Amino acid sequence: MAVVTIACGLALCATTVSLAQYQYLTGSAREDFIRGAVNGCMREKIKDQEASVIPNSLFERHYCRCYANALADKIKIIDLQSDNTAVTDPIAKAAAVTCYQSMKAEALRLYNAGQYPKQ
Repeated sequence: MAVVTIACGLALCATTVSLAQYQYLTGSAREDFIRGAVNGCMREKIKDQEASVIPNSLFERHYCRCYANALADKIKIIDLQSDNTAVTDPIAKAAAVTCYQSMKAEALRLYNAGQYPKQ
């Protein structure tokens, strides 16, 4: 799922080339990247049988948004544009693990509080 999300974000990122390619995404380029990554992540959720049982609201907020923000925070523009998988893959894998754990913790918190996230 991580690779597809990065690919979706790359298409948006390519249209917002900055002169400071060694910098991280900011402003509207960052917003566009995050929006594209979250949309791609949610599209991939539909295809994933295991993820289908997770309420959309929980998955979008605590996995997809977390993941997209982590990528935008840690991957430089130049690495996104050049599809430098040697740099992006370890970051994407670490973000996926961190965000999955965050989502799990939130689900447990809601369950223990007697609240259930809406689909």
